[in-house]
Amino acid sequence: MTGGFGLALAGAAVVVLTIFEMVRRRYIRGRFAVTWTLVGVVTVLMALAPGALDWAARMTGIAVPLNLLFFIGFLGLLLILIQLTAEIGRLERRMLRVAEDAALLRVELHLREQVAEAKANPSQD
Repeated sequence: MTGGFGLALAGAAVVVLTIFEMVRRRYIRGRFAVTWTLVGVVTVLMALAPGALDWAARMTGIAVPLNLLFFIGFLGLLLILIQLTAEIGRLERRMLRVAEDAALLRVELHLREQVAEAKANPSQD
């Protein structure tokens, strides 16, 4: 086993264990856990089969295998960014709905207080 292979395998193990622990502690939610688990699996596969990157680069016509790795990483980060953007939009809509519900409840409470005051003091009309 060469030093580079051992380092790659150790790095892949750290990535997978970190993802597993974050999912276990619920730091990462389900949909995001799938994405990060995929990252961990790809990392392990790259560590176990270092020649796979060379083969994939030859098959795609890319001269430098590291460029393919950077491209794959860029696409992965782009997908994560899209996923996070969609989640932010969903949370904004939910926050707006909660704010509207709170405002309606405040108005309803205010109206009930006015009705209660009117019933308590009927002579002021």
